[in-house]
Amino acid sequence: MDEQFKRPNKLTGKPFEPGFQDESGRIFLRYLKKQGNDGYFLEEWKKNIEDYQRKIKKLEASSD
Repeated sequence: MDEQFKRPNKLTGKPFEPGFQDESGRIFLRYLKKQGNDGYFLEEWKKNIEDYQRKIKKLEASSD
């Protein structure tokens, strides 16, 4: 996945990392392989840690 198409984190200037929590409490999960109208990859965020952990387990299980 090309780094230039990942929206940068305003705090670090680098792409978001899984587990990053924004000011509203959302937790970054991953970049998707689809680009939005702004040219950046779409992002998947979870509203709380429980949803984040549940999705991580589901993704890990499907990659086996």
